[in-house]
Amino acid sequence: MSVDGDTSTNDTVLLLASGQSGVRLKSLGVAKAFTNALREVCQSLAEQIVSDGEGVKHVIRLFVEQAKNRKQALKVARAVAHSALVKTAWAGGDPNWGRILAAAGYSGAAINPKRVNIFIGDQQVCKAGQAHAFDGAEAHYYLSQPQCEVRVQLGQGRVQIRFLTTDLTSEYVHINADYST
Repeated sequence: MSVDGDTSTNDTVLLLASGQSGVRLKSLGVAKAFTNALREVCQSLAEQIVSDGEGVKHVIRLFVEQAKNRKQALKVARAVAHSALVKTAWAGGDPNWGRILAAAGYSGAAINPKRVNIFIGDQQVCKAGQAHAFDGAEAHYYLSQPQCEVRVQLGQGRVQIRFLTTDLTSEYVHINADYST
């Protein structure tokens, strides 16, 4: 997850286990239930942290799919999520898939743009690195909602990740420009 690409101690969740209690997750069923519950809590906390970001109007669930490995998927996700151009497009509800593809391209991950597909919600906006016919007004409306999904398919493997991010609004700029620490 990332709101603006900076690390903040205010946006930290820690889970510590010293083992001092002596509690053990002995049965597979209990361990699996604990793991699922912990994952659900952590996902909820991540959503809350991102939603509470300064000036955030849109939470974006960014999925990078069909990556060859987790490292490649994370590089692409971080580049897209941290791109000021992508984030400002999202702030305006602009379905500018070219900015997403450009960020993926400069991510440092080896990708082949001719294999990249991009979806905004259910609409495919980029196919094989090229424009794909889509309803611009519908895509704009979708991106204007408080929560949206964007999928980037790299066409190189089977690994996928989910990365929470946000738009970049003028309110964010004002909040961060108008105070001094």
